Amino acid sequence: MKDEIIFGAIGTGVSAVGTAVQTNEVLQTISLIITIIGGLITFIIVPVLTWWKKAKSDGKITTDEIKEGVDTIKDGVKNLNDKLNGKDDEK
Repeated sequence: MKDEIIFGAIGTGVSAVGTAVQTNEVLQTISLIITIIGGLITFIIVPVLTWWKKAKSDGKITTDEIKEGVDTIKDGVKNLNDKLNGKDDEK
């Protein structure tokens, strides 16, 4: 799971840089949309689906598991925002 997020983060970062250096505004907009969708999948959707499977494994979702899910979403949004703004917190 961690490797998938790392590869996704690298891909999102490369896409963001590629989007920034494009000169054609239409292509830049399309590329930005694709980059954001890819980042959403990498940093939010995949971790939430993983959390959901883990939380539902015992047949119910507890309050603590919901808090963990909310934290997963918050971390994903922060990571996506950092990547799109060119910040790299994995040094």
